[in-house]
Amino acid sequence: MGRKEYIRRLTDEDRIRCGIIIEKGKVLEFLVQYEAFIYNKWEAVARYDTKHDYVHLDLIRRDGTAEKKWFYHMDFNEGLNYAYDDIENNWERYRERYLSGR
Repeated sequence: MGRKEYIRRLTDEDRIRCGIIIEKGKVLEFLVQYEAFIYNKWEAVARYDTKHDYVHLDLIRRDGTAEKKWFYHMDFNEGLNYAYDDIENNWERYRERYLSGR
């Protein structure tokens, strides 16, 4: 079983955190999280993961609550690719949503 963890900087105040567990080419679990440096600390803004046995997105609010979006039709391999692409392409929108309190 292989575990990979890394952080990819987007800007000085924006990054993607990834954690993946793979066995024999199959993703067993993952986390892809967009984080923004706000108020002198790193804040989780949008997070895809496989907790609860399904791929889902948590759109996190400043008060710590989250809106969940489920992707029941995706296996974990497909979900990992989708999650990374979505965060990479939409992090600015997620940041604006978080800061505006929507």
